[in-house]
Amino acid sequence: LFDEVQSTLVPFIAKIRDSPNKPSLDPLTGNFPVDAQTEACKTIVGSLGYDESHGRLDVSVHPFTMSLSGSDVRITSRFDEVEWYQGLAGAIHEGGHAMYEQHLGDTDLDLDTALSMGVHESQSLFWERHVGKSRAFFDWAKPILTSAFDKGGKEGVQEFSHTAEELYAAVNAVDFTNLIRVEADELTYPLHVILRYNIERDVISGDLDVADIPTRWNKAMKDFLDIDVPDDARGCLQDIHWSCLAVGYFPTYLLGSMMAAQLAHYCKEDLPDMYGMIARGEFEEIRKWLTRKVHVHGKRYKSLDELLEAQVGEPLNSKYFIDYLKKKYSDLYKV
Repeated sequence: LFDEVQSTLVPFIAKIRDSPNKPSLDPLTGNFPVDAQTEACKTIVGSLGYDESHGRLDVSVHPFTMSLSGSDVRITSRFDEVEWYQGLAGAIHEGGHAMYEQHLGDTDLDLDTALSMGVHESQSLFWERHVGKSRAFFDWAKPILTSAFDKGGKEGVQEFSHTAEELYAAVNAVDFTNLIRVEADELTYPLHVILRYNIERDVISGDLDVADIPTRWNKAMKDFLDIDVPDDARGCLQDIHWSCLAVGYFPTYLLGSMMAAQLAHYCKEDLPDMYGMIARGEFEEIRKWLTRKVHVHGKRYKSLDELLEAQVGEPLNSKYFIDYLKKKYSDLYKV
């Protein structure tokens, strides 16, 4: 699966990089008080289906979800006063995790817990990407964001008068110079994961010495993304995973991305007006679909593949993820 993603994305990203049609990032920057961002995020995540009567959204230095039970699932996001989207993306992402936890079975049995980290990540990424980074989403969310951020006629002169299309383009823009995985856009992010997975695999198999990781890392960044790594702090030492012995964790991010795209494909088959619903702010049927297909099953199935085979008729398939990225970014960058 990873080989299919890598062999497709490396040349595709190079093609996108050469496009003269690059989205403007102007809609992302300005003066956005944390209180205003937080309230907008609460409105949006609550509309998606997160039940704040059994949880809360707070501010932290890194977004996370804490589930004490299905009746108490708390989320956080981090906010930057000069860039609003990262806070919103974090809130929607954690809201996706939280909705999974809130709709698992209500017993204390292991059966009624999340199936795997990959499945959990699919739920956060379904909402963050296939809903929250869609054109339809900004048709609906633009008035909420304008109400939160437009200061025209009040103290200061900031106006938040961007169109829904401008917002959509800005939040989906690709950063072709980014070195850091956690700051990567959805198009280049898979290659950050594959790079780490390949290194982990070869170290464990004995084919790569630990001392050679920096050299291997830097070569892969150049081969995959045409980026030169200036130092190990922004290279192989940027994540906490290996120092915590969390070997094998990185692949769950990409497995979740692929599962999210596959679920979005089948959700749209069952709900043909899915993006019309999103544009109208009607999210309940989408959330209920995810609950029927994923949430309520907990650990009923032995694996992500077994869950998908039972609920959508096939195991994990990278085709839907690849098709989603190619269609979206070919359109956005006009290639």
